[in-house]
Amino acid sequence: MHKIRYYKDEFYILDFIYGRSVFVFDENGKFQRSIGYRGEGPGGFKQAMDFDIINNEVKVLDYGRFLNFEPNGNYLSMDKIDDFVGEKFIKYNEGYAFIGAGRDVDNLVLATNEFQKESSFFPYHTRALNVMLINPMYYSPEGDAIYRRQFNDTLFKISDFQRPVPYLYIDFKQKKSNINELLNSPNPENAIANARNLYCNIFDFYETKDYKYLAFFVEGEAWTYIYSNKSNKSIIYKRSNLIDEITFDTRAMPVGVIGDKFVFRANPHNVLSGIDSYRGTSAHFERLKGLRDDLDKEGNPVLFLVEFNF
Repeated sequence: MHKIRYYKDEFYILDFIYGRSVFVFDENGKFQRSIGYRGEGPGGFKQAMDFDIINNEVKVLDYGRFLNFEPNGNYLSMDKIDDFVGEKFIKYNEGYAFIGAGRDVDNLVLATNEFQKESSFFPYHTRALNVMLINPMYYSPEGDAIYRRQFNDTLFKISDFQRPVPYLYIDFKQKKSNINELLNSPNPENAIANARNLYCNIFDFYETKDYKYLAFFVEGEAWTYIYSNKSNKSIIYKRSNLIDEITFDTRAMPVGVIGDKFVFRANPHNVLSGIDSYRGTSAHFERLKGLRDDLDKEGNPVLFLVEFNF
């Protein structure tokens, strides 16, 4: 599960490794239809890499092109991209922002609404920086396009074609990695791989109007930081110390935002184990226990809508 969108009471989900398509489910998790297919012909993908729902159309980014569909799955048209190949995209008023695919192109490519390349930023330098991030670009609660990279403490806002501007700086202090030092190493691939165990690097960042959720690793340990815009208070904890995890999966991670709620993805095997070992009582647990018969420990992920209140 690499991307999720909620549109007109349905969930649109992309799995570009195994499913290789966009799948649509109703609010009860029942499969409704797929968008496109793997293969040749109208509506066929070479590799469905990303998607979004824009102006009542499902736009699927394929290799060097967009395929456009109606939400009901009907194929509409194809838009070819000639100047570059993108592996992820986001739409904003002036055009599109793409994550470039390939070692010899910049990581961030800005293009017009006609898919003409206008500018690009953040060269790869090394394959170790060409990492697969789950949400390298996303919409802020205000609708701005936000861009981030691994081993970078600054998130950027894309407001026009001139250049990205800083949006949020995350201060890791002495645990901050030095990109220039890593790239100037005689073996940057190895240096960057080692840095993942020594320095802080962002795994996930999501935000709603009221909360910011940051997941990061340092010295091989997973940590979570949650900040409240309402109270100006924050919570930080090591994930291995987490107790009473409401998803019953201490490895559960957010995969998106719907309104003021974070969407967490949990492993069904861990959820079932948590249900069987839980000794408390709560309305939440009773509802979750009622779903047990529908869960397969080897099946698809379980989605939770999570709210914070502090």
